[in-house]
Parts: sequence; C-alpha cells; structure tokens
Amino acid sequence: MVNISSLIIDSKADFLTILNAFLNNFYNITPIKINGSLQYITRFLTELDDDVKFHFEYPYVDKVYRDTFYNYYSSKNNDYDRNSIRISVFKNSFESTDIFAKEKVTDNYLGFFTIRPTFPNILGRNLLKPNAFKNITNVLICNSNYSVTFNSLKLNINVFPHSAQDGEAMTCAETTIWSLIEYFSNKYSEYRPLLPNKIHEILKELTVERQIPSKGLSAQQISFALKKTGFGVKVYNKAAYGIEFDKILKTYINSGIPMVAIVNNSADICHAFNIIGKTKPSETDILAISSTDLRGDGTLRVHDLNDADKEIVIIDDNCAPYRKGQISNPCNHYGIAEWNACQLTEIIVPLYSKIYMDAGQAKKISNTYIRLCNFAYNNRDIYIKTFLCSSRSYKDYIFDLPDIVIFPKNRNRNKYSFKFGKDETKQIYRGSDCENLV
Repeated sequence: MVNISSLIIDSKADFLTILNAFLNNFYNITPIKINGSLQYITRFLTELDDDVKFHFEYPYVDKVYRDTFYNYYSSKNNDYDRNSIRISVFKNSFESTDIFAKEKVTDNYLGFFTIRPTFPNILGRNLLKPNAFKNITNVLICNSNYSVTFNSLKLNINVFPHSAQDGEAMTCAETTIWSLIEYFSNKYSEYRPLLPNKIHEILKELTVERQIPSKGLSAQQISFALKKTGFGVKVYNKAAYGIEFDKILKTYINSGIPMVAIVNNSADICHAFNIIGKTKPSETDILAISSTDLRGDGTLRVHDLNDADKEIVIIDDNCAPYRKGQISNPCNHYGIAEWNACQLTEIIVPLYSKIYMDAGQAKKISNTYIRLCNFAYNNRDIYIKTFLCSSRSYKDYIFDLPDIVIFPKNRNRNKYSFKFGKDETKQIYRGSDCENLV
C-alpha cells in the first residue's frame, strides 16, 4: 500500500518550488518537461487570491484522469503514472495545526484542484469556489453543491466543475461536455455523470474517423452528445438569428441555464467553452436601458432588463474558472490580439426535456401578452425580464413569494389558500391537481 504524502504551503511564493519537488519525486519527469508544465500552472496561480494556502496530497485517485489513463495513456509508449496530486486551497487564516479541526477546515476551505502527469497540460479536474480567485465578485452563476472530503472530513462546497484539457484524450469540446454534464448530474437526479471514455462511445455513432487522439468536435457533435444524455438541445447560429441572437443568449443566462458557446476568428482559432452566468448590473446600467414603444402609439414603453447585462461568466479550459468576458468580445480574458478577434458564432443550449418552449418563443409570447393588457399598462414605462423554467420550479417560486400568504383550509392537508396582498383569496391544491394551476 502506498503511503499518502501531505504538506501544507503557507504562500503562493513557495508553491512552484514544492510542486517541482513533488513532480520530481513521484513522476520522475525531466526538468525540461516540468518547466513547460509550470508555465500553465503559473498563469493559473496568478488568478488565485494572494492570501491563500495550499495542502498537497499524493497519491490521489481522480476519477476523470483514471478513466483517460486506462483507456488511453496506459497503452502509450511512454510510462504514465495512474495517480494524481490533489491540492486543497484554504483561506489565509487556516493554519497547519487546523487540519483536524472540522470547524476551522469548514470555515476556510475553498476547494481543490488536481495535477495529473499529462505533461505539459497537467492541470486536471478542479472544484473551486469563486471567492478563491481575484476580482470574482458581484456575479450570478450556476453552481451545484458538491460533497468532498479533506483529511477524512466531509465538506460541502457550491461550485461549477472545471478542468483543463490534456490535448490528446480531452480537447476543449470534450472538456466542455464533461463539465456541463458533471454540473447537471450533480444538481438533478435525471442525469448521470459522464467520464471521457463514455463521451467518445456516444460519439462513435456520429464519427467516421478515429476519436483518439482527439482533434476536437464540431458543434453538431457537441449537440449530439448532449442530446444522447437526455437533454432537449437547441442550437442557435448568430448568422441565422441576427440581432435576436444576443437577446436569446441573455434570456438563457438569466434563466440559470448554462450552455456551450462556440467562438471563431478569421484565422485558425475555433474554441468551445461554457457560459455559466453574468455580472450583476449596476443601478446606472439599469437606468440607462433604452425603451421600446411596444404598441407603437406611445402608451406602453418597455425596458428589457436583459439589456443591462454587460459581462458574462465563463468556464474555459484554457484558463482559470470563472473568467469574465463580453458577448461582443467573449475572449478578452486572454489578453491576446488573436483571441480578442474571436466572435461568438453559436450557442448550444441543453434544455430540460420537458421545457418545450425556447427563449425566442417565450419572449414573443410575453411581449404579446403585455401589449394586449390595456387595462394594466396604459401610459406607463415598465421593466421586464423573461425567464425559462420548469413548472415545478415555477410553483416552488410562487409558494415562496413573500407577498403570498399560504395557509391550510378545511383540515384538508393538500388544500391551501393563497392571497396576493389585499386581493381576493383563491383555493389551490398541492399534489397532482397543481398541474392545473394557472
């Protein structure tokens, strides 16, 4: 049995020195390969908050790397280790003597990332909180509650999964599919997690060439993989949807639905990443929203709150998680001219199979309803925002509204009344009859 080696590092300044020693001791890698790998890790470190501490642990069995190891790396000519290094991240107030204090660990734990021996792309699966990184504040993102362990202590963190590509078994497309399904499978019982080899098995039906080493996937292949895992997929091409494309994208973001984005430039860059949220608009941004004369006679002026959204939050396998970008310039977080020239050309939206209405239809119906409600919206400026959700989520939202009073009626535990402020009380039923609630 291999002994577990662990070590706590008090600063980012010592991180690379210790990582270099771990790579030498456990992977027996030449300095040239190590130096090439550390360049990527250095960029990743610069995005982490300066006041963090690290806990190194080897060996660590990472499920994603083990899957690619047994299905690909173990058959290569070079010798690859099957184990990973796990690096847990803590706030600066965490001390080495606190590793057995559950309350201290819980209060200071920020998540973990893994190092795998796939040189030079050694950054593996990671689950890190947004506040582990610099300048990731004031954001609204999709996240899921993950149960993890540290030093045998069970912990829970709300994150979106991320991994860097290894460039062989996993490119940007496979990594994007994996992280998206990893999120949904952890959040909803309807979905099952997919390991890399399973993704390749699904895509066998659609490909006429070998899949490994991977050369990337087309938007059609990404959509097919998501459809085969149970999603009702919608694909939007900017050239086809024109000015409506950005509005549809923002509607899905505000609905809390993560999606795959495809970006291209005029040269040779074609890349995929996940859009998982947005930054919160300021009051100035909201007041600056221009109005639309919805009826054409000046009696109804509508301000779409989606127009206040300026930045999107991205999970990109080439960068640290939770990067910020703009819809008009989605790759400005790279800081490289070639990437700044990239434009968002397609989005692939994995909808729950029972959501039959897409964002474009929802916006048209809501605008039509508002336009026809003469009794409510005459000579007014109103602010609107359109969402998509399942009926179950909508009912849960209705029951939790603070302006609605809900109480049992006539000893029938499934029968309730609700009241909108001073409006008349109406009766509704929980259970199967709730499907008829309007």
